Parts: sequence; structure tokens; C-alpha cells
Amino acid sequence: MKYYNGNELKWSAEDVLRRATDLDIDLTEEEAESILMATFEDNEYIMEMIGEVICGTILKYKDELH
Repeated sequence: MKYYNGNELKWSAEDVLRRATDLDIDLTEEEAESILMATFEDNEYIMEMIGEVICGTILKYKDELH
């Protein structure tokens, strides 16, 4: 079985810091790293969202093939 490992799935503390800045919240690099790890530690929600997008893509391609 093949697994998808694309560049767009890579996140860093820099991404957390950028989003914190957008929220007018100051974080240290260490705090950003902790938030990043906590985000992906319990990734059931993230996997559910990806699953929904996969279903949408399947339906799109099915419509295009038929």
C-alpha cells in the first residue's frame, strides 16, 4: 500500500508563530513547538477532515470518468 507524503503536510513552529501573530498573541519558540506537537498528538479531527476531502475527491473523479 502506498502512502501520501506531500510537502504541504509539513508544519513547523514557524507556522504556529505566524498564526499566533495573526491572532495578536505572542509565543516563544518553545511554546510554538509545544502547540504544534499538541495539535498533531490527537489527530482524530484532522484525519476526519482529510477523510471528508478524500470522499469529495472520489466523487469528483467518479463524475469526470462517467
